[in-house]
Amino acid sequence: MSLHNARPATAGRFLNRGERFLSLFTRIEAGEGRCIAILSLQAFALMVAWYLIRPVREALILTEGGAEFRSYAVAAQAALLIVLVPLYGVLTRRADRIRAYQCVNAFFVLNLLAFWLLGRAGWQFGFAFFVWGSLFSVTAVTQFWAFATDLFDVKSGQRLFGLIAVGVSGGAWVGARIASATFDALGPYGLMLASAAALTIAIAISHGARASVPAHARSASPEAEAAPAAGRGMRDWLGGFGVIARSPYLVGIAALVVLLNWITSTGDFVLLGWLVEVARRDAPLDQAAYIGRFMADYCSAVTLVGFLVQLLLVSRIIQVAGLARALMVTPLAFAAGYLLVGIVPAFLLLQSVLIVQRSFDYSLLNTTRHALLLPASREVKYQAKTAIDTFFFRAGDLLSTASVLAGAMLFDDPRLKLVWLIFVLSATMATVAWLIGREYVRRYGTADGSLPDGKAGGSAPRAVLVQ
Repeated sequence: MSLHNARPATAGRFLNRGERFLSLFTRIEAGEGRCIAILSLQAFALMVAWYLIRPVREALILTEGGAEFRSYAVAAQAALLIVLVPLYGVLTRRADRIRAYQCVNAFFVLNLLAFWLLGRAGWQFGFAFFVWGSLFSVTAVTQFWAFATDLFDVKSGQRLFGLIAVGVSGGAWVGARIASATFDALGPYGLMLASAAALTIAIAISHGARASVPAHARSASPEAEAAPAAGRGMRDWLGGFGVIARSPYLVGIAALVVLLNWITSTGDFVLLGWLVEVARRDAPLDQAAYIGRFMADYCSAVTLVGFLVQLLLVSRIIQVAGLARALMVTPLAFAAGYLLVGIVPAFLLLQSVLIVQRSFDYSLLNTTRHALLLPASREVKYQAKTAIDTFFFRAGDLLSTASVLAGAMLFDDPRLKLVWLIFVLSATMATVAWLIGREYVRRYGTADGSLPDGKAGGSAPRAVLVQ
């Protein structure tokens, strides 16, 4: 039974056949099918572009410099972002919303073509490409969601983001499978060209995205937003960092992202350390093949479960529980899973917990986290969001590295200790999510986290986030 039958909708229109199908997963109003399709395809193309070069990034740096070289590249990303985030703020203040999105992604296309030329000429650039690839991975997704939140009003975005994000999950799976199947034939540099082509498609699709959103679902125009406060000086120069500093709400979202990546990176370390031990025991003569098969199966399971959760559950959870409560589901699942692993430390149990963790992170948490900024001003959606999803995201990596090093110095086998650390971090993350949800409800919503009828997601609440 669909959530929205073929009843009269906006302007007396009825749902078309495609919209009736989409209404199986969330409530759809007439005219929204086209914008869902365009934005889902746009997200799909972006994720294909990233997952085509993800194995290239790892292959180049590990063959040129090894794992230690890779750890230096992770640290370099955070340092570089301190410079890039303010520069990006300058771009978004001077360009309109669609132009900023297209310029950033066109810049990435040119970068890929330059790397392809250098590779064909015999240059080695594993370190630079790893840093660039990591920046591209977070920036491309951040830009897409900033772009999407700028198109929809709050109520429509909450209904539709779950379906639009299916393109993200689907693109990740398809891109990973294509890269795996064609790596030998195309090589690392051929995959760079394929990634540039997919990214070009995403840019081309973006031209029709704004026009595809029906009038009843659109956000307020940029002119309707309150003018930025005068005399900010240094805060304007700091770009997204300055925007975040002015709002405890945004500080909370940044803290949520730091905790998320701290948990994820530390969990990956525990899993991989345990995996090496299992491989030595079960396949002493062919450990590399054992680890490769395990990781292929693990990544496939994560993408498949994430896709199913995104398609079947995310929109329903947000509609039933409200955005504020839905935000807490993922960290509570993290805490429950790692508590169980701490009590019963078994490798297969840890693997299952991490599959659930990654799947809910990529689907439910990402969707709710992006939807938190639907009522935000344009500078929040582009500048602050970029800082949160790039610099603060990578800050979680650095904290994870510090935790792992400390654990290795203090304990002979730090894995179980790190599991308990992750449990504490997950409980902290759940508390931060509750505080963010409470503030969201206080500023924008009703008791269940949804906007009350008649409260537009347009200009009225937009300036609140940057007080």
